[in-house]
Amino acid sequence: MGRLVWRAFGAKLRLAAREVNRESRSFVGAWSQLFGRSVERARIDELLARASSGPVAVAVDGAPGVGKTTVWRYALDGAIGRGYRVLAASPCEADGALAFSGLGDLFDGLPVQLVDYLPDPQRRALRAALFLSGAPESATGLDALPRAVLSVLRQLAAEGTVVIAIDDEQWLDRSSSRVLAFALRRIREERICLLLSRRAQGEGTLWPEIRDAFADGVEVIALAGVDAATTHRMLAAALGAKIPRRVLERIHEVSGGNPLYVLALGAELKRRNGSAQDWQELPLPSTLTNAIARRLEHVRAGADAPLFAIAALADPTLAMLDAALDEFDVRDLDDSIRAGVIEIEEERVRFTHPLLASVHYASLPPSERRELHLRLADAVSDMEERARHLALGTEVPDEKVAGELDLAAALAVRRGAPEAAAELLEHAIRLTSADEEETRWARTIRAADQRYAAGDAPRVRKLLEQLLLEQPGGRTSACARLRLAMVRTDDFQFGAAMLDQALVDAGGDDRLIAEIQRVYVDWSANVGDYAGEVERAQEAVASAERLGEPAPLASALAALGVGLFSRGDGIRRDLFKRAIELERSAGESSPTYYLPSTTYGTLLRIENDLDTARPLLEQAVARARRRGEEGGDLIPLLVRLARLESEAGNPDESDRWLAAAVEAVRQDVNDEMDSWVAHVEGEIAASRGQLEHAQSRAEEVLRLAIASGDVQMQRDANVLLANIELWNGEPGAAHQRLRPWRERTIANGPWYVGWITLPLWASDIEALITLDRLDEAQPILDELLKRALGYANPHGVAIAKRCEGLLLASRGELTPAIDAMNAALVQHEKRPLPLEIGRTLLEKGSIERRAKRKTAAKQTLEQALAVLEPLDAAIWVARAQDELGRIGLRRAVVSDGLTSAQERVAELAATGATNREIAQTLHMSSRTVESHLTKIYSELKIRSRAQLATALAGRDLTDSDDKVP
Repeated sequence: MGRLVWRAFGAKLRLAAREVNRESRSFVGAWSQLFGRSVERARIDELLARASSGPVAVAVDGAPGVGKTTVWRYALDGAIGRGYRVLAASPCEADGALAFSGLGDLFDGLPVQLVDYLPDPQRRALRAALFLSGAPESATGLDALPRAVLSVLRQLAAEGTVVIAIDDEQWLDRSSSRVLAFALRRIREERICLLLSRRAQGEGTLWPEIRDAFADGVEVIALAGVDAATTHRMLAAALGAKIPRRVLERIHEVSGGNPLYVLALGAELKRRNGSAQDWQELPLPSTLTNAIARRLEHVRAGADAPLFAIAALADPTLAMLDAALDEFDVRDLDDSIRAGVIEIEEERVRFTHPLLASVHYASLPPSERRELHLRLADAVSDMEERARHLALGTEVPDEKVAGELDLAAALAVRRGAPEAAAELLEHAIRLTSADEEETRWARTIRAADQRYAAGDAPRVRKLLEQLLLEQPGGRTSACARLRLAMVRTDDFQFGAAMLDQALVDAGGDDRLIAEIQRVYVDWSANVGDYAGEVERAQEAVASAERLGEPAPLASALAALGVGLFSRGDGIRRDLFKRAIELERSAGESSPTYYLPSTTYGTLLRIENDLDTARPLLEQAVARARRRGEEGGDLIPLLVRLARLESEAGNPDESDRWLAAAVEAVRQDVNDEMDSWVAHVEGEIAASRGQLEHAQSRAEEVLRLAIASGDVQMQRDANVLLANIELWNGEPGAAHQRLRPWRERTIANGPWYVGWITLPLWASDIEALITLDRLDEAQPILDELLKRALGYANPHGVAIAKRCEGLLLASRGELTPAIDAMNAALVQHEKRPLPLEIGRTLLEKGSIERRAKRKTAAKQTLEQALAVLEPLDAAIWVARAQDELGRIGLRRAVVSDGLTSAQERVAELAATGATNREIAQTLHMSSRTVESHLTKIYSELKIRSRAQLATALAGRDLTDSDDKVP
């Protein structure tokens, strides 16, 4: 029967199909009817009700055939009954290979306006992915599609509760999984309910990404077999007859109460249609698979070929079966429909349960299976599905088929589906003949690039390692080694070796050399080879200059700026000015992490120029999020902002960025990023005196860094641990830890003085002073002063002068020590870091107390408290309070309910100082000053600044040299 005849015959066919479906209703009804499960139904009803006020996630979990789909459909009916909008997809095994098949099902039938109102890049990406406007002519950005899906879901949720329902999640295609996971991880308050059914211990790609994404977690409803009474009810409904008790008990025992198994055994009983005695003696299949196979044995022989085709097709229709199969007759399917094996809806045909499809497909011999796929390739119209059938039907190398796979992969790239593109290319690699090695190598590199884009680092590694076994040489080898280095963050020494050889293999390819050297600059820091940074960056710049393109040159100039900074040359603003100008002309192609403006912001933060660094890093985070960049592209930026705000004395902002970093790293399987986040967690905890937590995070960083060979992070972890030891009263341990790393830094770099490198000198000086080893501390101080003054970082000079004051005080030279502390405070003003200013004030006040300058000491220590208390800097707040207690002067008291910081704010506000002036004087943020004033007004029962001076006039604000009674 020809394809055109089907249209005219369609009405008659549908009537016939409905009649046959009606005959099969007993078994299909028993299959789809929800027997028992009262506890599960109640829980689903409760969760659906909760979804109207915020996000909810439910996973119906269980073994094959246990009734997951039936429970899932019950939940769907409940959602529809509540008036929720339901987006549903029921992928089958064949669907898992087709890009965005699941997303297409979910979004099928949505109003077109939802797409049209999206920003242009998102609109184009969504239309390309779902073929809403034909095949795309150019690639869409990988970030645009996930953001488009998120935008659509948020818009729908603003209108009412949305249920995203996916049956058999383990077969959802990887492309859909990626974009849905991106969107679902960003659900916060939206009225969105995720409803999954999935096999226990299934291999689905969505579940690992979202199981921890929801604030309340995913509610897992684990299904077990039904009880004997429910088994009886199911069989009675299916067979329409009374079943002997002994037979029922036997069926329940063999099946374990698995509904699909029960009904398969029931079908065998019905087929026999014998007496009760026959039923009792009937041999029962010992496994579910065997029971299904036996059931399939008894359908009409002529149905075999159509059933095999239905099982192999992603979206089978009667027209496809007619086109693919010779002498296809729809009447051959009657027995299968009556037996509840398949069902027909309009022209679509499907198995009533996926296990029926997989068992039947598996029974086809491999040679016949390949022949079937070749026939199906001519019946389908979708390029990607055709290419896959050709691949599955072809065993020996065939360049024509490989070429079609190449074209289909290119289309998948343009649609924003790197997972699908990689799979198609891997089929093409298999079908490339041995004598076409250059073609095979090129396809392998492209497949690795698509796996990398999809975030599948293990597969990238496997592809490239296999390629390098063939010793390709030249540009192919260079590309493979570069990409392999980029995914081997677990072993930086190995990565460096790969990059060394890649440079040799690259020959005179300037584009490739610039790219390799740019990556190598980062690797140099990780392996502690700072001396090589500048040379490699200079080579990258030279290659990029010859290439004459803005993006590679901008990146290379930024890398050179990093190398020169590490060498101790400071920030070369001329280089970064040129690089950022080139960045603007290069467009949106470069990853945010490697942009010169991002690098510039990072170096400014290291130099403690926080106000200049902040907007650059905030812009970088905004761009990365807009582009959908995650993992190693986004996490370092969040970490740097968390650290910046901690140093700036903004604990709430710091916590916000840190929480974002923790959330991001939770979704990213990457030991390097784990160590970055753990390190900043430890730093912030230590700055607040939470030393036990800080130590556990620092030890985790050290473990990860040693495992990967990351020398830079080993140093950073040891510096943090040494500080913790010092503040825990273990100066000897701190000195032993710092000394080798300081000596290594002197020998190998980095040679700048700031952030991590500064404590190598400063904390060791403090440790040696505590140990009363003053003669050992002096040369370290001399070197620190020389480095800090030569490098011209005011913060470094301030810390060096503070160390000088501590050493002088330890020798009893108290007046010169106070002078050194005053000099440190002058430098602090140029790079105001509140915690360090508070610590310097604390040390100065302590020395003033020892020098019997009680009033001065009291004022200095109260100023220190005013700085330290808003930072939650517990260790130093306690020390300042202890020092004040030793002075013996009555403290100025505004109100018993005010802290020292609030007292200082009140005093300055009463003099007429503005909020900004108060913030500058006390080294606070303006926001903190406003918060303090609110508390002060409440305590003094006033409503404005104008009433403050009057309210304070009657309070005891005078100092006295008398002892406190």
